[in-house]
Amino acid sequence: MRTLIQVTLFLALIGAMSAQTFSNIQADPSIGSCSACAGKNADGPTAIFWAKQGVASPSLTGNATQFFVGGTTPYADALWNWKLVKDSSALHHFIYDMYFYYTNASAVQGMEFNVTSYAHSKGYEFGFTCSVKSGGVWKISAPNSSSSTLADMHWSSTGIACPAPPTNTWNHLTFEVERTSTDQVHYISLTLNGHMYYINQTMPARIAPSTWAGLTTHFQLNGDSNQDDYSVWVDKYSVTTDTGLAPPPVSPTPTPTPTPTACTVPTSNGINVCSVGGTSTSASVKATAKVSGTIYRFELWADGVKKVTARSTSTMQSAISLSSGTHKLEFVAYNTTGSSRVTKTMSVTIK
Repeated sequence: MRTLIQVTLFLALIGAMSAQTFSNIQADPSIGSCSACAGKNADGPTAIFWAKQGVASPSLTGNATQFFVGGTTPYADALWNWKLVKDSSALHHFIYDMYFYYTNASAVQGMEFNVTSYAHSKGYEFGFTCSVKSGGVWKISAPNSSSSTLADMHWSSTGIACPAPPTNTWNHLTFEVERTSTDQVHYISLTLNGHMYYINQTMPARIAPSTWAGLTTHFQLNGDSNQDDYSVWVDKYSVTTDTGLAPPPVSPTPTPTPTPTACTVPTSNGINVCSVGGTSTSASVKATAKVSGTIYRFELWADGVKKVTARSTSTMQSAISLSSGTHKLEFVAYNTTGSSRVTKTMSVTIK
């Protein structure tokens, strides 16, 4: 039996924004590509590469795209990119979401996943690479300093292991990032196949030409020392970002918001979970948080999936949809600079 917990939110949201999602990017015919530009200093060796759109199998939607890289030149890469919007100066928050499938783990040097926003002569670059044969860890794209250009970017290890992902199955990757209110690049989290990792690293944006603008996303395959041929199939590739518009109604028949009851904020840095649970047809989560400085985000994750985000508030009162069984809940709160973060993990059983 599946029991649903009705969603009701009592969140002090400041500057709430709706979301815009660019879906099935892999099928977009405006796809661009290159090989040399994917290498060091955008001048690497050239691979043989191609992309085939509209693939029915393997596919989740019947509209996957097959990406191929190979050739004879060692360590040659291939990059495919899309421009999503022409002006991203008002956009701050981004979620990258992709499913990928491949069959030959021994051929993969690494895979790269990226979203970049250009505004005000800056490049807010959010890049992850699964460096299978170069340390076997997840790395993030980082500038040497605030005066760095594209050529000065380097890969910085997160310490999160990334051996070759499982083959012959669909892997699900998401990451959440943002451009902060002070125009810094903030890596928030990474989730692969339901395993979520907090990154919480903030760094400067890099310099970009004043003529560069908009929001782009790309996917890259890296060749190994033998330049072994391999393909990766991609499906349900999306990027979600804020739009700055007023949020639409959550539901045509919303559940009335309950009258909140007291939930004391901790006296020192930490999270106070006042209640979790309810009846067989409804349940709520009530919590408060304290961090050093000004609180920026207060989040609730269930089984590695983010369910609630409260901005600029220390109080959360909500309910979330969960199936019957035992679930892992993770509460996370951090301040505006990312220098103070508190977490609390607990389990809840739904019957």
